[in-house]
Amino acid sequence: MSYRQDMQFQPTSDKRGAIIAAALDVFINYGFKKTSMDDIARAAGMSRPALYQVFKNKTEIFRAASLGILEVMGHTARAAFESDKSFADRLYDSIDNSILSLHRKIDATPHGAELMGVNEEVAGDIEEKWCDQMIGAITAGIQNAEESGEIALDPIGVDARTVATIVMQTMEGLKAKYLRGETIDGDVRNMVTFISGALQAAKTRN
Repeated sequence: MSYRQDMQFQPTSDKRGAIIAAALDVFINYGFKKTSMDDIARAAGMSRPALYQVFKNKTEIFRAASLGILEVMGHTARAAFESDKSFADRLYDSIDNSILSLHRKIDATPHGAELMGVNEEVAGDIEEKWCDQMIGAITAGIQNAEESGEIALDPIGVDARTVATIVMQTMEGLKAKYLRGETIDGDVRNMVTFISGALQAAKTRN
């Protein structure tokens, strides 16, 4: 079964992209530990020697797939701020359409918990770079809301990047709860309500 379309993963059209796309389906359907380079080669329609000419092992392929998915999440987070919804809803959608949506999709796969753990183990540095991208996306959304007069930052002595960093630090703090199998959607909504409320209240005092 193919899940990569559900995750909005768009691999490149070259051999490398074809391998990553095929491997993603194999990882999701069989798990990382049980997947071999033979499995990936068959899924990609090539010989194992040909596969080794592009990737040295399955960890390298997993990292490439992780990078591709996280890049999509970054673009999705930015796009959510382009709607005409309220600032609170745009901020929530930015998180929901990217982070929470991906979590729900991974949870629906046969080996979601294992893949999340593997990602922490072998692609932690990629996730850190993605976190910086998310902070940048949220920063831009907050700056636009300030420029349009929806919110104010100066009265409470913060800038947009500081607020965006707090958002992502909160998401990092909620990760442990998520990995325990507990839902975090309500916690995220509460965080957004608190932050947007504070920034909108600051506007009235400005």
